[in-house]
Amino acid sequence: MTSALPPGLLDPEIAAFRRHMAQAGRDFPPFETLPPETARSLAAQARATLPARAPALADVSDIVLGETTPPLRARIFSPGPSPDGVLVYLHGGGWTMFGLDTHDRLMREYAAGANMAVVGLDYALAPEYVFPVALEQIMDCLRALPVHLPALAGLPLFIGGDSAGANLSLAAAIGLRDAGSATGLHGLLLSYGVYDSACDTPSYARFAGPDFMLTRDEMLFFWQRYIPDADRRALPLASPLRAEVAGLPPVFMTIAECDVLADENHAMAERLRAAGNAIIARSYPGATHSFLEALDMSAVAARAVAEQIAWLRANIAEHEPTT
Repeated sequence: MTSALPPGLLDPEIAAFRRHMAQAGRDFPPFETLPPETARSLAAQARATLPARAPALADVSDIVLGETTPPLRARIFSPGPSPDGVLVYLHGGGWTMFGLDTHDRLMREYAAGANMAVVGLDYALAPEYVFPVALEQIMDCLRALPVHLPALAGLPLFIGGDSAGANLSLAAAIGLRDAGSATGLHGLLLSYGVYDSACDTPSYARFAGPDFMLTRDEMLFFWQRYIPDADRRALPLASPLRAEVAGLPPVFMTIAECDVLADENHAMAERLRAAGNAIIARSYPGATHSFLEALDMSAVAARAVAEQIAWLRANIAEHEPTT
């Protein structure tokens, strides 16, 4: 089928990424028609076809954090013996799919580029575990991280994620603030996040089709899986755009302009700024949802990740003890 995209709307390399993903999944049935495990397997299979030129790290190991139900598996990316900070990373996937393997490449880049220990969390997925199970897992992990990983205790702590992972990152920071938990979060790294359940902004209409990696129908499906009770989707920890957001750590937002979520990302940035938080929001014209996954085939994605890493390093430097 010929694309109806206006000429020049997408960055050419991002358009190639979109075509690559469409080709990788060309024979797959619609995910919403499949059992969850089948959908996850096929989604991971498609992502595995992306080129990956990951930097070398001193160690990568999988562990289980604590004794929870369901178990919380984590992957620890160690750049070397003396990391400068810790980034707890939450993968995207509409709260229903993806995992440590689909986002392994991106987490390795953060670890090597920022000299940080990256802790990727394999949080509980819907529909088997609905809101707020994953969020509570993540908050409990942040509270207990010095116990689980004592070698990383005392290092500047960041949390971040993409898409649904950005939603969970921001919600966890809000929830911990409200609970008065002293986790010492130094910053939030948020990429094209889901911040509101309404799914009715102009960008939902403008970028509605499959050319942009995420559709309105898919988002509605993800919300239904994550929070079956529609009335609960407006809760502040589900839709952070509706939350009180004062008193949060510094935030770096990466916004894809050709994304159904673009408008709510800009609105979230304005809310954070108006509440007095330190925030940098970078917008990438010609970029679709999920574009950071094109790190090894797109200069735009590579630049975006480099700018995220620069922010992480600068934020760590601001908190280094003086002698």
